[in-house]
Amino acid sequence: MATLRERHPQVYIERNEDPRVRKRTVPMEVLSMGYSRTGTMTMQAALEILGIPTWHWVTMAENPPDLAMWSDAIEAKFNPSSVKQPFGRPEFDNLLGYWGACTDQPAAFFVEELVKAYPDAKVVLCERNAYRWFKSYNGTVIDGSANPTIPLAALLDPGFLGQTSRQTNLIARYYFNVKHPKGTNSFFGKKPFFAEWRINAVPTYLAHNEHVKRVTPADRLLLFDLADGWEPLCKFLGKPIPDVPFPRVNETLVVQEKIKAYIAESFARTFKRTAKRMVPVVVLLCAVLVFWLWR
Repeated sequence: MATLRERHPQVYIERNEDPRVRKRTVPMEVLSMGYSRTGTMTMQAALEILGIPTWHWVTMAENPPDLAMWSDAIEAKFNPSSVKQPFGRPEFDNLLGYWGACTDQPAAFFVEELVKAYPDAKVVLCERNAYRWFKSYNGTVIDGSANPTIPLAALLDPGFLGQTSRQTNLIARYYFNVKHPKGTNSFFGKKPFFAEWRINAVPTYLAHNEHVKRVTPADRLLLFDLADGWEPLCKFLGKPIPDVPFPRVNETLVVQEKIKAYIAESFARTFKRTAKRMVPVVVLLCAVLVFWLWR
């Protein structure tokens, strides 16, 4: 059986590339605008089988500076008091330049911007029954964010988990209209911040789907049911049907595993950094002790 590291290799990759110097290297072909927990990992797997490198939220685990830039994009769009400029084609090329498709949040928040920025890209929307969607979203994203170890991990690992917490808070505030502040006593699942997020989840999800349909030209949009497999997707994208089964990713299990892996790796990185910083101090103390003993 594969180890956690083998199942989720991106958790253990730590690059520090400035996304603002990134340029587009492949054409943007597909905007998969279904919200998180609608099969976004399955869509990523399917599109990559079709030969299209696909961006997903988990891609940011490999390069944490992307998290900060996406958070800036969220604030620029949803916070009227922000001095940040709304993102356009140049900024989205920075964030998505290595990929020919994107799926999952926060890319899904920018439907009209991405549709305008990439006029030749096809748009795919996967919908789920709202009750089933909420059960999945609540059990992974919201409950995962309410994990009581995350505040400490975010404090110790500001580069990745700190930026992840910032982005999650922005998403809850601006996209899910959560007004309750995320204070120090709000990090547990039954506290007001998370309760309000749960209350607003389904209306926001349904509004998101209608928004995608409203802002996307009909000839560029596929309403796709993952159960239909390759045929409608490949026909819409003009791709040959692969000689392999359509992928089925157990996203709930994957997300729950990733959250545990992120937290564990965060503590491990913090321990390594602390130990590295302590080495000179220990050497100095040993030198002083030796000098004192031999004087």
